Amino acid sequence: MRSCILTTRIEVRPFELRDLDRILAIERASFGADAWNQKLLLGYFRECPALFFTAKIARHIAGYSITCISRRDAELVSIAVGERDRRRGVGQALLSETLTILRSRRIKNWRLMVDASSQTALRFYERYGFERTRIVKGYYGAGRDGLGMRMLL
Repeated sequence: MRSCILTTRIEVRPFELRDLDRILAIERASFGADAWNQKLLLGYFRECPALFFTAKIARHIAGYSITCISRRDAELVSIAVGERDRRRGVGQALLSETLTILRSRRIKNWRLMVDASSQTALRFYERYGFERTRIVKGYYGAGRDGLGMRMLL
């Protein structure tokens, strides 16, 4: 009997305007009432186009990430993966592509803010190499704290 190993080929590429509807759908499904709108996403596209990526599996967009750079620091401002594509390496592929560029630009510090109650997200970032740095009370609204994290590059 032959065994078959399934592999997922993930293509990470720069965001294109034609991706916007799918990115908005992923955003709404991932963040619900806290989801960013079209205007905000397009604002980040204008401000941080070099590190606004989409990840594709086959012919569909599976996720996206946005990182902005200022001087020697960078901030991962958003990352999300469509529900059916989670745990397939999409988030890791997006972070890896970004990390390669950050290192080539000699960025020293990559930071992010995450909902302190999201254990799944915290484990994901810690596995990737981010460390917890601080708690910001009420960052996501009343009773919803943010947790700052960073990676020294």
